[in-house]
Amino acid sequence: MPAADDDKDDSGTESGDQQRRVLVDQVKSNQKASVPFQQAWRSYCDAHGGGFYDPARHSAQFLEDFLKTAAKGTKSKAKKESESSESSSRSRARRRRRHGRRHTRGRRRRRERRDRRDRRGRRRKRSRSSSSALPSRATAIKGAERAVAAATKELEALSANAVDDEDAIQEEQRRKEVEKALEKVQSDAAAELQEKLREAEARLAEEKQTRLSEAEDKLKQAIVERLKDAEVKFRAEEQGRIEDARLKAKARVKALMDEVPTGIHGSRPSIWAGGAAQDRGLLGRADLGAGAACENCARGGGRPTVREGQEWQRMMA
Repeated sequence: MPAADDDKDDSGTESGDQQRRVLVDQVKSNQKASVPFQQAWRSYCDAHGGGFYDPARHSAQFLEDFLKTAAKGTKSKAKKESESSESSSRSRARRRRRHGRRHTRGRRRRRERRDRRDRRGRRRKRSRSSSSALPSRATAIKGAERAVAAATKELEALSANAVDDEDAIQEEQRRKEVEKALEKVQSDAAAELQEKLREAEARLAEEKQTRLSEAEDKLKQAIVERLKDAEVKFRAEEQGRIEDARLKAKARVKALMDEVPTGIHGSRPSIWAGGAAQDRGLLGRADLGAGAACENCARGGGRPTVREGQEWQRMMA
Protein backbone atom coordinates (compact mmCIF):
# COMPACT_ATOMS: atom_id res chain seq x y z
CA MET A 1 0.00 0.00 0.00
CA PRO A 2 2.71 2.56 0.70
CA ALA A 3 4.30 1.80 -2.65
CA ALA A 4 1.00 2.42 -4.38
CA ASP A 5 0.63 5.74 -2.54
CA ASP A 6 4.11 6.78 -3.69
CA ASP A 7 3.21 5.95 -7.30
CA LYS A 8 0.09 8.04 -6.99
CA ASP A 9 2.05 10.95 -5.56
CA ASP A 10 4.62 10.75 -8.36
CA SER A 11 1.93 10.59 -11.01
CA GLY A 12 0.13 13.52 -9.39
CA THR A 13 3.34 15.56 -9.32
CA GLU A 14 4.09 14.81 -12.97
CA SER A 15 0.55 15.72 -14.00
CA GLY A 16 0.76 18.96 -11.99
CA ASP A 17 4.06 19.89 -13.65
CA GLN A 18 2.64 19.11 -17.07
CA GLN A 19 -0.45 21.22 -16.37
CA ARG A 20 1.76 24.08 -15.19
CA ARG A 21 3.87 23.89 -18.37
CA VAL A 22 0.66 24.00 -20.45
CA LEU A 23 -0.51 27.10 -18.58
CA VAL A 24 2.89 28.76 -19.00
CA ASP A 25 2.87 28.10 -22.76
CA GLN A 26 -0.68 29.39 -23.00
CA VAL A 27 0.16 32.66 -21.24
CA LYS A 28 3.26 33.17 -23.41
CA SER A 29 1.38 32.51 -26.67
CA ASN A 30 -1.45 34.85 -25.66
CA GLN A 31 1.08 37.59 -24.87
CA LYS A 32 2.57 37.28 -28.34
CA ALA A 33 -0.86 37.25 -30.01
CA SER A 34 -2.55 40.07 -28.10
CA VAL A 35 -1.18 43.34 -26.80
CA PRO A 36 -4.12 43.90 -24.39
CA PHE A 37 -3.52 40.42 -22.97
CA GLN A 38 0.14 41.29 -22.42
CA GLN A 39 -0.81 44.55 -20.71
CA ALA A 40 -3.32 42.73 -18.52
CA TRP A 41 -0.68 40.13 -17.62
CA ARG A 42 1.83 42.79 -16.63
CA SER A 43 -0.74 44.64 -14.54
CA TYR A 44 -1.76 41.39 -12.81
CA CYS A 45 1.90 40.54 -12.09
CA ASP A 46 2.53 44.01 -10.69
CA ALA A 47 -0.50 43.69 -8.44
CA HIS A 48 -0.25 40.05 -7.31
CA GLY A 49 3.01 38.52 -8.59
CA GLY A 50 5.74 40.73 -7.15
CA GLY A 51 6.53 42.31 -10.52
CA PHE A 52 7.84 39.08 -12.13
CA TYR A 53 6.61 38.89 -15.73
CA ASP A 54 8.01 35.45 -16.56
CA PRO A 55 5.14 32.89 -16.37
CA ALA A 56 7.60 30.13 -15.45
CA ARG A 57 8.27 31.86 -12.13
CA HIS A 58 4.65 31.57 -10.97
CA SER A 59 2.60 28.63 -9.72
CA ALA A 60 -0.13 26.86 -11.65
CA GLN A 61 -2.81 28.31 -9.35
CA PHE A 62 -1.55 31.84 -10.05
CA LEU A 63 -1.68 31.23 -13.80
CA GLU A 64 -5.18 29.69 -13.60
CA ASP A 65 -6.49 32.65 -11.59
CA PHE A 66 -5.05 35.10 -14.11
CA LEU A 67 -6.48 33.21 -17.10
CA LYS A 68 -9.91 33.16 -15.46
CA THR A 69 -9.70 36.88 -14.74
CA ALA A 70 -8.45 37.63 -18.25
CA ALA A 71 -11.18 35.48 -19.80
CA LYS A 72 -13.86 37.33 -17.83
CA GLY A 73 -12.43 40.68 -18.84
CA THR A 74 -12.21 39.64 -22.50
CA LYS A 75 -15.80 38.38 -22.56
CA SER A 76 -17.17 41.51 -20.94
CA LYS A 77 -15.17 43.71 -23.31
CA ALA A 78 -16.29 41.73 -26.35
CA LYS A 79 -19.89 41.93 -25.14
CA LYS A 80 -19.64 45.69 -24.69
CA GLU A 81 -18.06 46.11 -28.12
CA SER A 82 -20.73 43.96 -29.76
CA GLU A 83 -23.50 45.85 -28.00
CA SER A 84 -22.05 49.18 -29.02
CA SER A 85 -21.58 48.03 -32.62
CA GLU A 86 -25.15 46.70 -32.77
CA SER A 87 -26.54 49.91 -31.35
CA SER A 88 -24.51 52.02 -33.77
CA SER A 89 -25.59 49.88 -36.73
CA ARG A 90 -29.23 50.14 -35.65
CA SER A 91 -28.95 53.90 -35.34
CA ARG A 92 -27.32 54.15 -38.77
CA ALA A 93 -30.10 52.00 -40.27
CA ARG A 94 -32.75 54.20 -38.69
CA ARG A 95 -31.07 57.31 -40.05
CA ARG A 96 -30.87 55.81 -43.51
CA ARG A 97 -34.53 54.81 -43.45
CA ARG A 98 -35.55 58.21 -42.22
CA HIS A 99 -33.56 60.20 -44.76
CA GLY A 100 -33.59 57.70 -47.62
CA ARG A 101 -36.74 58.87 -49.23
CA ARG A 102 -35.66 62.49 -49.31
CA HIS A 103 -32.26 61.99 -50.88
CA THR A 104 -32.90 59.11 -53.26
CA ARG A 105 -33.16 61.36 -56.30
CA GLY A 106 -30.13 63.44 -55.34
CA ARG A 107 -28.03 60.33 -54.73
CA ARG A 108 -28.98 58.97 -58.12
CA ARG A 109 -27.94 62.19 -59.84
CA ARG A 110 -24.63 62.29 -57.96
CA ARG A 111 -23.96 58.66 -58.89
CA GLU A 112 -24.62 59.41 -62.58
CA ARG A 113 -22.26 62.40 -62.55
CA ARG A 114 -19.59 60.31 -60.84
CA ASP A 115 -19.96 57.57 -63.45
CA ARG A 116 -19.60 60.12 -66.26
CA ARG A 117 -16.45 61.55 -64.69
CA ASP A 118 -15.02 58.07 -64.31
CA ARG A 119 -15.70 57.26 -67.97
CA ARG A 120 -14.07 60.51 -69.13
CA GLY A 121 -11.06 59.83 -66.92
CA ARG A 122 -10.67 56.32 -68.29
CA ARG A 123 -10.81 57.64 -71.87
CA ARG A 124 -8.10 60.23 -71.10
CA LYS A 125 -5.88 57.58 -69.55
CA ARG A 126 -6.27 55.31 -72.57
CA SER A 127 -5.39 58.16 -74.94
CA ARG A 128 -2.34 59.12 -72.91
CA SER A 129 -1.16 55.54 -72.67
CA SER A 130 -1.59 54.98 -76.41
CA SER A 131 0.31 58.15 -77.25
CA SER A 132 3.09 57.36 -74.81
CA ALA A 133 3.45 53.86 -76.17
CA LEU A 134 4.76 55.29 -79.46
CA PRO A 135 7.36 57.95 -78.61
CA SER A 136 8.28 60.52 -81.20
CA ARG A 137 11.71 60.87 -82.80
CA ALA A 138 12.47 64.05 -80.89
CA THR A 139 11.64 62.32 -77.59
CA ALA A 140 13.93 59.43 -78.47
CA ILE A 141 16.73 61.83 -79.42
CA LYS A 142 16.32 63.75 -76.19
CA GLY A 143 16.37 60.53 -74.21
CA ALA A 144 19.53 59.43 -75.99
CA GLU A 145 21.14 62.82 -75.34
CA ARG A 146 20.23 62.58 -71.67
CA ALA A 147 21.71 59.08 -71.52
CA VAL A 148 24.90 60.28 -73.22
CA ALA A 149 25.15 63.23 -70.84
CA ALA A 150 24.62 60.95 -67.86
CA ALA A 151 27.23 58.52 -69.17
CA THR A 152 29.64 61.42 -69.73
CA LYS A 153 29.13 62.68 -66.18
CA GLU A 154 29.61 59.20 -64.80
CA LEU A 155 32.82 58.81 -66.84
CA GLU A 156 34.10 62.16 -65.59
CA ALA A 157 33.27 61.16 -62.04
CA LEU A 158 35.09 57.87 -62.49
CA SER A 159 38.10 59.72 -63.94
CA ALA A 160 38.12 62.15 -61.04
CA ASN A 161 37.83 59.27 -58.61
CA ALA A 162 40.69 57.51 -60.39
CA VAL A 163 42.84 60.65 -60.08
CA ASP A 164 41.91 60.93 -56.42
CA ASP A 165 42.71 57.26 -55.90
CA GLU A 166 46.08 57.70 -57.62
CA ASP A 167 46.86 60.72 -55.45
CA ALA A 168 45.82 58.76 -52.38
CA ILE A 169 48.04 55.84 -53.41
CA GLN A 170 51.00 58.16 -53.97
CA GLU A 171 50.36 59.86 -50.66
CA GLU A 172 50.24 56.47 -48.93
CA GLN A 173 53.51 55.47 -50.58
CA ARG A 174 55.16 58.71 -49.48
CA ARG A 175 53.87 58.20 -45.96
CA LYS A 176 55.28 54.67 -45.87
CA GLU A 177 58.64 55.90 -47.20
CA VAL A 178 58.74 58.62 -44.54
CA GLU A 179 57.91 56.06 -41.85
CA LYS A 180 60.67 53.74 -43.09
CA ALA A 181 63.19 56.60 -43.17
CA LEU A 182 62.16 57.65 -39.67
CA GLU A 183 62.52 54.09 -38.39
CA LYS A 184 65.99 53.84 -39.98
CA VAL A 185 67.07 57.13 -38.41
CA GLN A 186 65.78 55.99 -35.04
CA SER A 187 67.55 52.62 -35.30
CA ASP A 188 70.82 54.29 -36.37
CA ALA A 189 70.58 56.77 -33.51
CA ALA A 190 69.90 53.97 -31.04
CA ALA A 191 72.89 51.96 -32.34
CA GLU A 192 75.15 55.02 -32.16
CA LEU A 193 73.96 55.74 -28.64
CA GLN A 194 74.68 52.17 -27.57
CA GLU A 195 78.17 52.36 -29.10
CA LYS A 196 78.89 55.62 -27.28
CA LEU A 197 77.65 54.13 -24.04
CA ARG A 198 79.95 51.13 -24.44
CA GLU A 199 82.91 53.40 -25.19
CA ALA A 200 82.13 55.57 -22.17
CA GLU A 201 81.85 52.49 -19.94
CA ALA A 202 85.20 51.20 -21.25
CA ARG A 203 86.86 54.58 -20.61
CA LEU A 204 85.41 54.74 -17.14
CA ALA A 205 86.60 51.21 -16.34
CA GLU A 206 90.10 52.01 -17.64
CA GLU A 207 90.27 55.28 -15.73
CA LYS A 208 89.05 53.54 -12.60
CA GLN A 209 91.73 50.87 -12.93
CA THR A 210 94.39 53.51 -13.54
CA ARG A 211 93.34 55.52 -10.52
CA LEU A 212 93.26 52.40 -8.38
CA SER A 213 96.80 51.51 -9.50
CA GLU A 214 98.02 55.04 -8.82
CA ALA A 215 96.39 55.06 -5.41
CA GLU A 216 97.91 51.67 -4.60
CA ASP A 217 101.38 52.87 -5.65
CA LYS A 218 101.03 56.04 -3.60
CA LEU A 219 99.89 54.03 -0.62
CA LYS A 220 102.85 51.66 -0.91
CA GLN A 221 105.27 54.59 -1.24
CA ALA A 222 103.74 56.32 1.76
CA ILE A 223 103.99 53.11 3.80
CA VAL A 224 107.66 52.66 2.81
CA GLU A 225 108.46 56.27 3.70
CA ARG A 226 106.68 55.96 7.01
CA LEU A 227 108.56 52.75 7.77
CA LYS A 228 111.87 54.41 6.87
CA ASP A 229 111.11 57.40 9.07
CA ALA A 230 110.06 55.11 11.89
CA GLU A 231 113.21 53.02 11.48
CA VAL A 232 115.49 56.09 11.50
CA LYS A 233 113.70 57.46 14.52
CA PHE A 234 113.83 54.13 16.31
CA ARG A 235 117.52 53.68 15.53
CA ALA A 236 118.30 57.18 16.79
CA GLU A 237 116.35 56.61 19.98
CA GLU A 238 117.93 53.18 20.46
CA GLN A 239 121.41 54.57 19.85
CA GLY A 240 120.78 57.28 22.40
CA ARG A 241 119.56 54.75 24.96
CA ILE A 242 122.60 52.53 24.28
CA GLU A 243 124.98 55.49 24.67
CA ASP A 244 123.31 56.51 27.91
CA ALA A 245 123.52 52.95 29.23
CA ARG A 246 127.19 52.71 28.22
CA LEU A 247 128.08 55.96 29.96
CA LYS A 248 126.16 54.96 33.06
CA ALA A 249 127.81 51.53 33.10
CA LYS A 250 131.23 53.05 32.64
CA ALA A 251 130.71 55.44 35.50
CA ARG A 252 129.37 52.68 37.69
CA VAL A 253 132.27 50.35 36.93
CA LYS A 254 134.73 53.09 37.67
CA ALA A 255 133.04 53.80 40.95
CA LEU A 256 132.97 50.14 41.87
CA MET A 257 136.59 49.58 40.95
CA ASP A 258 137.60 52.54 43.01
CA GLU A 259 135.96 50.88 45.96
CA VAL A 260 137.67 47.46 45.44
CA PRO A 261 140.22 46.79 48.36
CA THR A 262 143.97 46.64 47.63
CA GLY A 263 144.75 43.49 49.62
CA ILE A 264 143.36 40.97 47.11
CA HIS A 265 146.73 40.45 45.32
CA GLY A 266 148.76 43.15 46.94
CA SER A 267 147.72 45.94 44.55
CA ARG A 268 144.51 47.56 43.09
CA PRO A 269 143.53 46.15 39.72
CA SER A 270 144.50 48.62 37.12
CA ILE A 271 141.81 48.19 34.51
CA TRP A 272 142.39 51.68 33.21
CA ALA A 273 146.24 51.39 32.91
CA GLY A 274 147.90 51.93 29.58
CA GLY A 275 144.95 53.85 28.16
CA ALA A 276 143.00 50.63 27.67
CA ALA A 277 139.80 52.45 28.63
CA GLN A 278 139.87 54.09 25.23
CA ASP A 279 139.59 50.79 23.43
CA ARG A 280 136.05 50.16 22.08
CA GLY A 281 136.27 46.44 22.75
CA LEU A 282 137.36 47.01 26.30
CA LEU A 283 134.54 49.44 26.74
CA GLY A 284 132.18 46.80 25.47
CA ARG A 285 133.42 44.33 28.03
CA ALA A 286 133.22 47.08 30.58
CA ASP A 287 129.61 47.51 29.60
CA LEU A 288 129.02 43.80 30.22
CA GLY A 289 130.83 43.98 33.51
CA ALA A 290 128.90 47.05 34.40
CA GLY A 291 125.72 45.21 33.68
CA ALA A 292 126.78 42.31 35.89
CA ALA A 293 127.89 44.70 38.58
CA CYS A 294 124.61 46.45 38.39
CA GLU A 295 122.86 43.11 38.75
CA ASN A 296 125.08 42.30 41.77
CA CYS A 297 124.34 45.65 43.25
CA ALA A 298 120.72 45.05 42.65
CA ARG A 299 120.95 41.69 44.46
CA GLY A 300 123.30 42.58 47.35
CA GLY A 301 123.22 46.29 47.38
CA GLY A 302 126.85 46.56 48.76
CA ARG A 303 130.50 46.21 47.79
CA PRO A 304 131.60 43.48 45.33
CA THR A 305 133.22 40.42 46.88
CA VAL A 306 136.85 39.32 46.37
CA ARG A 307 135.78 36.67 43.94
CA GLU A 308 133.85 39.21 41.95
CA GLY A 309 136.85 41.46 41.88
CA GLN A 310 139.01 38.60 40.56
CA GLU A 311 136.47 37.94 37.87
CA TRP A 312 136.54 41.60 36.94
CA GLN A 313 140.33 41.51 36.74
CA ARG A 314 140.23 38.41 34.54
CA MET A 315 137.63 39.98 32.27
CA MET A 316 139.66 43.15 32.02
CA ALA A 317 142.97 41.34 31.29
